[in-house]
Amino acid sequence: MSKDIKFGDDAQKSIIKGINSVSNIVKTTIGPKGRNVLIRENGSIPVITNDGVTIAKSIKLKDNTEDAGAALIISAANKTNMVAGDGTTTTTVLASEMINKGFETLSNLNLNPVQIQKELNNIAEDISNKLLESAIEVKDDESIKRVATISSGNEKTGELIADAFKQAGEHGTVIVEDSKTGITGLTSVMGMRLPNGSVSPYLLERRTLVSEIDDVSVLISKDRLDNVPDLLPILDTCNKEGRRLLIICEDIDVEPLNFIVMNKANGALNVNIIRLPGFNMDLKNSMIDDLCIATGSTTISREAGRPIKSFNSSWFGELSSAKIELDETILKFKDVNSFGVNLLEDRTARVEELLEQKKTLGVGKDTTQYDKRIANLAGGISVIEIGGNSDVEIKDTKLRVEDALNSVKAAMEEGIVAGGGYSLLKVANEISEDLSNMSLEKATAYTIMQESLTKVTQQIANNAGFDGKDVVMKCIEIQKGFNALTNEYEDLIETGVINAVKVDRYCVLNAASVAGTILTMGGAIIEENEKDQNLLQLIQPNVPII
Repeated sequence: MSKDIKFGDDAQKSIIKGINSVSNIVKTTIGPKGRNVLIRENGSIPVITNDGVTIAKSIKLKDNTEDAGAALIISAANKTNMVAGDGTTTTTVLASEMINKGFETLSNLNLNPVQIQKELNNIAEDISNKLLESAIEVKDDESIKRVATISSGNEKTGELIADAFKQAGEHGTVIVEDSKTGITGLTSVMGMRLPNGSVSPYLLERRTLVSEIDDVSVLISKDRLDNVPDLLPILDTCNKEGRRLLIICEDIDVEPLNFIVMNKANGALNVNIIRLPGFNMDLKNSMIDDLCIATGSTTISREAGRPIKSFNSSWFGELSSAKIELDETILKFKDVNSFGVNLLEDRTARVEELLEQKKTLGVGKDTTQYDKRIANLAGGISVIEIGGNSDVEIKDTKLRVEDALNSVKAAMEEGIVAGGGYSLLKVANEISEDLSNMSLEKATAYTIMQESLTKVTQQIANNAGFDGKDVVMKCIEIQKGFNALTNEYEDLIETGVINAVKVDRYCVLNAASVAGTILTMGGAIIEENEKDQNLLQLIQPNVPII
């Protein structure tokens, strides 16, 4: 396919148009009075949501150059979501403003865009550090409830998530699933979260990159799985008996992995594979022993005289269910396996054994690994089950709950700051310096950053029906934040309008990173559009094409 080459203003205008198309649709969702967006793809059931990740992922612009701009800002927003679990919309708003202000400045002044890029990244680092220094630790149930309520926009959801964390305990896990009864509620089960995900994305569902399986057989191997013939008896057994299998192994070679992937794609097998957790060999062996006790498995190991080619079905363990993603796996334990073995009693005995071993370490010794292993065996998993009257309602609620859950996890890691964009507005004033003593590029970077940081509060106010610029000026004047839910100026920490500092930090860092990179662009090389690709229907003015 031939390429379309654009230079200077021509390239910049197309890229900015794509960026603004994303920003204009996403920013309408921010704040407690933000709107939802309806999305429909390939004739599927429409989704109505205010989840920034879902909205961003659905955007594909008709013009290829504009779509390239959209893809750049979406990647920054997704990066924030991956690291902090939330903040897609805020990243989009900040990045869009930095890019627009940056290009506007560069068109009027003869500046070095590469130096501006460096200065923006330096300032973003300073802001990130200042936000972290001002954060308040989150531990109590009320703070968790507040973070979840603000993120989801629903007080009942906030209460549900706070209850879920309380039930799970300090080392427990909270997950979200579809309700089997159609009613939203909370249940608790015993289980373990592993930091390893699927060895291949091709073993997961193509659309969601998640594999959720119930009543799972487990096979645990200390050895590397290096050939197909050794695996055939196991896979044949699973095929004949209709078993759903999770293999936890040291690693797997390309040939057996491709064989399993191909057979799973053809529907002959339902197999998932993850690597053994842990880096330290002693810890890895300990984790294997814990997993075998928890699931009733027998370890495959050449060293122990049980090579995989000698496999028999008594080596299988069992799980109630497993949820495998690319970067983590959640296992739900059974209390009693199909042979009548009481797995709950075995796990309890193992925990007591570990507690005794922990006592022998003595005062001042690091007990972290013992604490983690005990939590894995005894910690609970709180399951928030999402129900509703329609698929559209369930999907929207589930996305809100998942966002709120991610915000809570981020808040528990690093603490909280004032929400409503006020933490960004406040830090914008704190970084004010005498611009006359700076180089022109550094002063320009400061101006771009300061003006951009006000846009979150401004957009939240706009969505609530107020003049955003007036609200920002009032907040600065009286040194209080704007609560868009009550339409009052308040101490937002005291009134519970809070946000995870980790989210705010990565919004600024990723927005500055993508903005600085785009500002250095002097041209674009993009595949030309197909002939009928730009046949557009009439649209309302200022409405982005999505």
